[in-house]
Amino acid sequence: MDNRYREELDRIRLTEESKGALAAALAARRSAPERRSRRAPLRRLAALAACVCLVLGLMNYPAIAAGAERVFRYILGVGAAETSASLLVQGEGISHGDGDFLYLIDGAYQRDGVLTVPLDVVSREESPDREAAMRYRLTVYDAEGERLPQVYRWDGELREFRGAETVRFQPLDAYSNWLAWTWLPQGYAGAASNCFLMGTEGSAGGPYTFDVDLYITGRGWQRTVWRGGTLELDTPQAVEATEASRTFAEGTVTALVGADGRSVSFYGELAPRLARQGETLIQLSVPTVWFVDERGNRYPCDQLRWSFSEVFWPEFRLAEQTEGEIVAIEVNEVYFNIVRTDQPQDSPQRQYMPDYNDLGWVIDLT
Repeated sequence: MDNRYREELDRIRLTEESKGALAAALAARRSAPERRSRRAPLRRLAALAACVCLVLGLMNYPAIAAGAERVFRYILGVGAAETSASLLVQGEGISHGDGDFLYLIDGAYQRDGVLTVPLDVVSREESPDREAAMRYRLTVYDAEGERLPQVYRWDGELREFRGAETVRFQPLDAYSNWLAWTWLPQGYAGAASNCFLMGTEGSAGGPYTFDVDLYITGRGWQRTVWRGGTLELDTPQAVEATEASRTFAEGTVTALVGADGRSVSFYGELAPRLARQGETLIQLSVPTVWFVDERGNRYPCDQLRWSFSEVFWPEFRLAEQTEGEIVAIEVNEVYFNIVRTDQPQDSPQRQYMPDYNDLGWVIDLT
């Protein structure tokens, strides 16, 4: 799927001004004293940049603009969700072992005619099969045994995609999330993640069955590594949350913090004056947050995986065991990705990305 994203990215004619703004936003990430050094490697920032650019073609601007006026609730693993949305979520995560590999599906959900299935793979080796790219194909069937089409979004429309998703492994200790804290102690050394989107028009919401097949570049299809898995979805429960907001020139950023203080989701609302000028907030980015416990220890946490099916409201979940209860969350950087939808795609005035650093925004949970 990386190749397809690159092809789509080539079709998006970003201006030099937009590229410069994006580069500046990413370069602005500044180091802070860390209790543990688990910063994401440079290639993860590059992936973040690619995702920001791809939003221009993948998202439906009017739908997002309307979303800024809606009321949100917090669903663990999904983030900020519209109260009126038809939403189904996976309950317990599921896994399947295959030799030195363990396949994990956790946090799948369905809404707006799309089933989003995140697939994580952990390996006993840091970089298995270094000589060839590994790809996985996820095939999902509805309750009647009909195959769901694999899809992606382009200009607000769902398009079918056929093929396998490229999965790039990296050392597991490069992750600062639940993957590392859960599987490093169990002897796993590498990990890779991807997200599959399935069209669900006409589907009753499962239960779904699925197969995962392995493809290696230059060698072809290898085998089915997970056969006959079952994915069940149910109505979600909103998480009791503490709400805190901060207003910027471009709009308001709101944080919804879970009751235990170990999870937080952010969403953004564009300033009304900008909306009246034909501008749209297509992404809010919060690269990293810090969870602070009652003893003053600060735990860095990177946001959960990207999903190309949704507006990018970032969510964080602290997996590490702490010495005390979490009493505060620190946010040092946010940036907005704003598009002037009344401007042509190739206009230098179409996109801009104001960023704010060294905010010192502390969300008090006491």
